[in-house]
Amino acid sequence: MYKHILVAVGTSLSESALTTAITRARDCNARLTALHIVDQMPWWAIVTADSNPGDTLHVIDDHARAVTRYAARLIDSAGIDGIARSVTQPLDGTSVGELIANEAKAAGADLIVLGGEADTGWRHGEARLRDVVCSHARCDVLIAAHAPAPVRAEQEAESIGTRLTASTGRMDARASHRQSAPRK
Repeated sequence: MYKHILVAVGTSLSESALTTAITRARDCNARLTALHIVDQMPWWAIVTADSNPGDTLHVIDDHARAVTRYAARLIDSAGIDGIARSVTQPLDGTSVGELIANEAKAAGADLIVLGGEADTGWRHGEARLRDVVCSHARCDVLIAAHAPAPVRAEQEAESIGTRLTASTGRMDARASHRQSAPRK
């Protein structure tokens, strides 16, 4: 019987890990923590290197809040005792997998649930996220079966993607998301 479950939620807004964790928490009457790791240097930030770094950080923060709110809504609607939170990945070389394992230990979690997606993009050298988490975790790790995201999750992901794309060229964007004029 598990008492505290930590589920890693990612930027894809896939519900496979979260719904598996909610089901397990309900079955065990366990507390649930949804954890989103915020990468301050995502791959797409390099692609948009010409943009204002402050704007990029605002978009990253907005995205982290959206992922966290989405997870919190699912936990609340399931009636499970739990929270959703974001943690910023330190720039000291700590991998996402190590950070998930460390956060689980600090929270006193006795089960970590990860998504079963084929490739999350999270890497530690050539290791897969699940391998890194398993090698550092001091508790059980459950890999959730991949399931297609429902339409509302896809719509929310599209909305986030649209805002991200629009913030790079929109003239009516908030002041914190404005960019300089395009190069000629």
